[in-house]
Amino acid sequence: MLKHRVLLLALMAVLMASFAPGGEAIPNWSAPATWTPPRSAGVHTMTDVTTMLPFIGITPCRIADTRGNGFTGGYGPPSLVANATRTFGIAGQCGIPIFAQAVSFNFGALNVGAAGDLRVFPAGGAVPTVSTMNYNANTPNIANAAIVPLGGGAITVQADAVSVDLIIDVNGYYAPIAAKSDNLFAIESIVGTGQGVIEGLNDSNAGSAFGVLGEITTAAPGPFAAGVRGLAFGTDGDGIGVWGSATGDGWGVYGTATGTTGTNQKAVYGIASSDGAGTAGVEGFAEATTGAVWGVEGAINSGNTSFGAAGVYGTAGGGLPFGGLGTVGVYGANASTAGWGVVGSALQRGVQGNRTDTAGTFVTSGVLGFTGTIGVYSFNDYGGAGVKYFIEPHPTDPTKQINYVSLEGPEAGTYFRGTARSSGGRAVIQIPEDFGIVTDDNGLTVQLTPVGAFAQMYVESQDLNQIVVRSSRDVTFHYLVQGVRKGYADLKPIRENEVFVPSGPNDRMGPYPERIRQRLVSLGIYNEDGTVNMDTARRLGWDRVWEA
Repeated sequence: MLKHRVLLLALMAVLMASFAPGGEAIPNWSAPATWTPPRSAGVHTMTDVTTMLPFIGITPCRIADTRGNGFTGGYGPPSLVANATRTFGIAGQCGIPIFAQAVSFNFGALNVGAAGDLRVFPAGGAVPTVSTMNYNANTPNIANAAIVPLGGGAITVQADAVSVDLIIDVNGYYAPIAAKSDNLFAIESIVGTGQGVIEGLNDSNAGSAFGVLGEITTAAPGPFAAGVRGLAFGTDGDGIGVWGSATGDGWGVYGTATGTTGTNQKAVYGIASSDGAGTAGVEGFAEATTGAVWGVEGAINSGNTSFGAAGVYGTAGGGLPFGGLGTVGVYGANASTAGWGVVGSALQRGVQGNRTDTAGTFVTSGVLGFTGTIGVYSFNDYGGAGVKYFIEPHPTDPTKQINYVSLEGPEAGTYFRGTARSSGGRAVIQIPEDFGIVTDDNGLTVQLTPVGAFAQMYVESQDLNQIVVRSSRDVTFHYLVQGVRKGYADLKPIRENEVFVPSGPNDRMGPYPERIRQRLVSLGIYNEDGTVNMDTARRLGWDRVWEA
């Protein structure tokens, strides 16, 4: 396919020496001014032109040294093992950008003890039949410069016949446009990997600099007006509408919405229309190994504290089969053994979850991190498939804990208890204020237990003010007064199933206790493999509800 390109580009090759982390000087070397990507295999026409890419110079920089000298992990020891491959990530190191297609390298083979060769090729590719460098025992330290394409931002090396130490230096790269502050812009119409219709890149270290700056200055823009809009229409592969990266104190993509009215302002707005797995409207990665980093950060810094203001707001309108979750506003997953999927911290409520009706009115709501003394709070009823524990540490054994289980029964019971003594054959038990407030007028029961002597006792009268007790003799006694919580006197333990009904045909059975799982399977709600039993769904009409 013919590729048309209009490019305003300024190249700056930094021709100077630098120093590696160990203090070793890195001399510069010459590199071709352009590099032409190899054409893909297959039949090519006369109009199938491969565009030459310019060389963008950087200060010579050392990426790897298998001897150590300050390099560790994937860029340091051990030495290259004979006849084995090793991959080095190049993009993101020494100022090599992620869109670089090839890099100018200088490879050094050190501590060579016998004849062999070094082969270097794009990561993920096949080992080439030609070598980048040959060496023997008479050349224990030798270097050679080469232009090597990148595969996924990395290269793979193989030391044939003998183990050697390797250093990798770079002094530039080949890309459609340089990541330099003096390259103002590029306009491209290119069909290919990593290309853009408009690309703007900036690596200025001073002041406010922008790769692409888009602004809407009209006071009343349309509902979908955008300063910068990027679309990726590819039907397969990886497509990115807007890509931003930052290597210093800056932002890969920075958006501001400054209007004072309106309901559709978005600082950054992303839409993912693909049906493929893993598509995202906005995706953020944080790859730093130290410090506090965020893939996506949202903050409310204005005085707008009205209901609905949010640092990060997520909505979902299509089916996402996340293990039975259905669609989710914000989904957090973490594969680390020491991490969290979603963490919310606030001076008021940490995380609040609401279920609404079709009009948006709250039906049920709960909060994690509610007040200074309440970690979990529900505005409505609270339920769970297992038991409800309170847990505290064992007082003498650090390997143990104590689990006490909440009382369970067919009513919402209330109680208080205590000890009293009758006088003149009579005793009055005063109802505590809190008990009287939460307990229904009907349904009071009283248990009396004489202590120290036999006595016949009975309740002469009872209400939510006081309980009058009569006894055959004066005696100390224990009492237990029980009632039913006000508003729950007619609670029915058996009711219509709404908790265990699947949310859709792609739902998955939740991580219930085994007893509950087996019951859901025996009822025909789910299959043994955790999928929805569609025969039951059709028989009970659930499928019609899902389609509505």
